[in-house]
Amino acid sequence: MTTEHGTDPHASAPHTSGTVRVDFVYLTGTGRPIADEALLVGSWDQAGRPAVDWSSTPMERFTAQDGCTAFRASVTLDAATAWTADWGVTLLRPDGSRVWGIPAEVADPQATTQVRQIRIAPDGGPVARAEFRLASHRHNGARRVIQGPGAEERIRFRVWAPHARSVEVAFAGPGGYIADDGHGEDELLTRLPMRRLPDGWWEAAAPGFADWVGRCYAYRVVRDDGSVAWRSDMYSLRQGGTGDVDPCGARYGGLAADLDGAVSCSVVVDTREDARFWADEFDPARPVPRRVEDLVIYELHVGALGFGHTGAGTFADALAFLGHLTELGVNAVELLPMAEFSGTRSWGYGSSHLLAVKQSAGGREALRGFVRACHQRGIAVLMDVVYNHYSPNAQRSAWQVDSVAPSRNIYYWYEGAEADHPHPDGGYLDNISSGWAPRYRDENVRALFIASAAALLDEFHIDGLRVDQTTSIHAYNSLHADGTAVPAANIAGRKFLRELCQTLRIIDPRVMLVAEDHSGWAEVTRPAEAGGLGFDARWYAGFYHHLIGDGRNGHGHARLLHTAGSGQGGPLAMGQFATALTAATDHTVVYTESHDEAGNAEQSARNILIAVDHAPLHGETAWYAYARLRCVAALALLSPGTPMFLMGDELGAAKPYLHDRFAEAKEDLAGLRAGPGAGLFACYQALVTLRLTQPALRSRAVQIVGTDDAARVLAFRRWAGDEEFLVVASLRDEPAPGFTLSHPALSGPRWRPVLTTDAAPFGGRAAGTGGRALSPRGDTVRLDLPTLAVQVFHRRERRGLLGWFGPRGRRGRGGRGGSRR
Repeated sequence: MTTEHGTDPHASAPHTSGTVRVDFVYLTGTGRPIADEALLVGSWDQAGRPAVDWSSTPMERFTAQDGCTAFRASVTLDAATAWTADWGVTLLRPDGSRVWGIPAEVADPQATTQVRQIRIAPDGGPVARAEFRLASHRHNGARRVIQGPGAEERIRFRVWAPHARSVEVAFAGPGGYIADDGHGEDELLTRLPMRRLPDGWWEAAAPGFADWVGRCYAYRVVRDDGSVAWRSDMYSLRQGGTGDVDPCGARYGGLAADLDGAVSCSVVVDTREDARFWADEFDPARPVPRRVEDLVIYELHVGALGFGHTGAGTFADALAFLGHLTELGVNAVELLPMAEFSGTRSWGYGSSHLLAVKQSAGGREALRGFVRACHQRGIAVLMDVVYNHYSPNAQRSAWQVDSVAPSRNIYYWYEGAEADHPHPDGGYLDNISSGWAPRYRDENVRALFIASAAALLDEFHIDGLRVDQTTSIHAYNSLHADGTAVPAANIAGRKFLRELCQTLRIIDPRVMLVAEDHSGWAEVTRPAEAGGLGFDARWYAGFYHHLIGDGRNGHGHARLLHTAGSGQGGPLAMGQFATALTAATDHTVVYTESHDEAGNAEQSARNILIAVDHAPLHGETAWYAYARLRCVAALALLSPGTPMFLMGDELGAAKPYLHDRFAEAKEDLAGLRAGPGAGLFACYQALVTLRLTQPALRSRAVQIVGTDDAARVLAFRRWAGDEEFLVVASLRDEPAPGFTLSHPALSGPRWRPVLTTDAAPFGGRAAGTGGRALSPRGDTVRLDLPTLAVQVFHRRERRGLLGWFGPRGRRGRGGRGGSRR
């Protein structure tokens, strides 16, 4: 393997009139090996002339300046006339498979072709260069540069500022902050002037690297109008502050640690790691799940941990909490965003620096340690990421980096010119999110987002991502001036999401990708190669509204828990919920509640309060609350969707889960588990174990075999292979002995009881498994329904005894409902 700084391949390039030699370079930008070999393919024949049938050329493997594997090849192309050459790279994986290495689409809104293009011109010179970088997280910002064998290491700074007159790297003193007038600079360190590169990038380099590690820096940008802006690094790996202080550009005389990380200076980080750190990452006895359908997800906010101490929780608190999760049995944790964000008391959905891990929570090393500890326990880690907007407080990061003109605000989408709108802000785009929409049409904006996602896989071994509010990216874009839809922005957003998903699958084919998407658009989970967006699953908010139904968004849904808890003795919309249950088969994540619905949305609250209409949790009222919670837990965990629940759901957490007051309302989770939440925790344990040990309950197969709104009863089948389960839910406030269900799929062998949520260990009133075996008479079974309980039955297929509808899933008639005798 040669290095990027070895013999200059251009030095002795032969050149004849009418031809041009093009040096093609493919840079993976990732530390993990994603390909052993690569083939350059292009729209030319073996003689270098334009051709319909593309030719291929083996590429040489080498190590690039970022220390990552790269490939290169040189091709002589015909230059007698001007033409555009399309090219790409096929990667040969270590397992022998092949994958197209160009996930970026052409700019044409009407095309989704994934190629790169280079313009060949007769007067273009003897040599041209064409380059593609898959991931830029090890390239831009302040990075160590490999110069070649035996050469001294250097540090290089790279920043994007296409409209700037000049850019310098400045270094902060002990305060970690440089004011708008320059006060706070380190007087002993001279600024590094940066040189302008093509495509709006600026670069500076200096000898050595180790001596720069830990230094606080910022970019001094002279904008197009001559004004000066101080900006942190959008590719920052660490922000200096761990507090909440924002000097707002004024002189600062406090401690660097007290600064808000979103506005403090960036910090030079050495990303080299001890290879032994990940050596014991996995336990063969506890494999980490790799498919979304095999997950039971626990949504965890690190900041809400640490009961008993003030302030936001940290990864140290999260490590201490892993024992609880291991005993609970979940096999996936979804972290609320941990990219640097404003202040310390936030959920993190206003990320300011997408590659910097929240320093107040412990930073890079703490996240890596948490992921390793999860993997050792067989727990996958998903991370929430936010690409639909920037931090509302972006004055020191993305906002007006190199120009104060709205139309030249490089990270934000702007339509037309300022004069086209009644007010200069009118050209920005709204997308039902916080702040203006990002400029997805720009390759550098997309590259920043993709770099942050790639880094999570490459450097932190994250197993998957949940992408926040994708509907805002591909559907909701509208002109701020008058609300007019902007189709071009929606199209660019779709291109970005496809590029994101495909890039991550090139880096890790097993990555799990979930979209928070409320559009109902089937393309969200269609493979990107087929024109879809490429996600494995989407959040199904409708399931929550049908199952729980608090808040103003619940109207028009079944609202089972809300209605049952209101004390009204009438029917429940079990049939309507059944529709949601069957819809959950379509690549969905379903949940009993999420961070949004746990007290932050209007009129919402934690489920235990919804279960009894906010009545005091004492005596019989408390029993009914926990019984209803056990029911909704079972309906989610036994559904065909991938189940998720929010921290504290398994214990009956009651405190409002507000985005800005969680630190003051931390739940005593250990106390709940040892006290009133013990039975609910045991029920969750049993349900999680049942789902994860039974392929039939992780399948997408479901069939409704009975609904009765008046009786508040729902029954459905789940199956895989010759295993079959029957789930019967009763949300009645009293028992119903001798209840009958009739459906052709119920005929056949006996159904044996497996679990009831009314079991005594769960806080219920039944003994043992809480039921007798069901012996079908024809297509009818008779069973006793406890008060507020879900019962689960199991049988194994006997060929020929299940009638015309077996567990293989042939569709038959709907259920005939149920009745009491």
